[in-house]
This record gives sequence, C-alpha cells and structure tokens, in this order.
Amino acid sequence: MDTYPHEAWQRLGRALERRRGELGYGFRQRGRFARERSGGVISVKTISRLEKGERASYPESTVGAAETIYQWAPGSFESVLRGGEPDPLVLAPLARKVNPIKTTYAPPTAGERIASWVYVRMRQLGHPDDVIHEFIAAEGLPQEPTTLSAVQRIVDVTGASLAEVLALLGVDDIATRRTPHSGDDDFDTTDDDKDTELAEA
Repeated sequence: MDTYPHEAWQRLGRALERRRGELGYGFRQRGRFARERSGGVISVKTISRLEKGERASYPESTVGAAETIYQWAPGSFESVLRGGEPDPLVLAPLARKVNPIKTTYAPPTAGERIASWVYVRMRQLGHPDDVIHEFIAAEGLPQEPTTLSAVQRIVDVTGASLAEVLALLGVDDIATRRTPHSGDDDFDTTDDDKDTELAEA
C-alpha cells in the first residue's frame, strides 16, 4: 500500500467509525464490534487506532481483514485514502427460511373436501346451482358438520351412504367398530346356549 498523509488516515478513520454505526454498533461499542465481527482476527486496539487515524501504515492482512469486518469491498481503504468513497460489499441475500407451518399451499380441510364433494354430487343428481349453494350455505359448509343430523342431511341430499360421507370427513364408520353386547338383538343367546357354552369349557 502506498504512503498517505496523516489527514488521509484521519478521513479513513472517520469513514470507518461512520460505517461501524451503519452496521449497528454505537459510539462506545468497539469492543462488541471486534468480538462479533472479527472473531478475534483484529483486536479492539487495532480497530481503535484505525478509527482514530493514529497510524500511517498497516500490514496488508490487517487492511484486508478490516475491510471485511466493515463490509467494504477489497480496495476500499485505498480508495478512501486517495479521497474517494468506499465500495460496500454486495452481500448475497440470505436464503429465505420456509416456515413449515405457514406455506403457500395447504391441503384442503375435511370441511372443504366435503363442500366440494357435495357440490359435485348434487350437480350429478341434476340440482341447479342456486339450490346447491343454498344447501351448502344453510349447512355452514365448508365448516365440518359436527352433528349426526348434519351428516344425515348430506347423506339424504347426495344419495350417498353414511359410511361414504364419514370417510370423506376422515371418520371411521362407528358401526364397524362396535363390539357386541349381550343385550343386542343380533347376539342374543338363550340361557340354554350359555349353559352349553359353560359345560363345554
């Protein structure tokens, strides 16, 4: 690096101090700036000397490291010392972090699926659009139906089975999960049958 007068180094020092402020480090934050930006490559004492314009020369490695921590392009110190302006580093934009919870696409809810299915099914059955829209609005779709009577109304208007509508809502058909109770008609056994079962055991 060429030799420059003391005034040039003071001009550089003022520019560095201004740049540190632009980077979010206040007047008395040289220590924090040195820790966070240089990671120990340049000491607080060196940063202080640079910003005060105290010395007339620095090793090329110090100049390069200082340009980096002040986010100036290489050659910016030389430019300021000659009376010009520094060139800020053009940093690549940080990759946007995608929030897995908030995306531009969300799969349809069960209520949205059932609303569009009801619309298609009623159209297939020949219902006019105004009747379909009136039914969908009256049922509060695309909110999920929450009562058995609401599900039954959908079954009635679409001609579908209860199991089909429940499957669209993501609900298992309750009848398939029922376990037989001794009081059910289909599984009623007489006392004689019970005695026989016990005798065989």
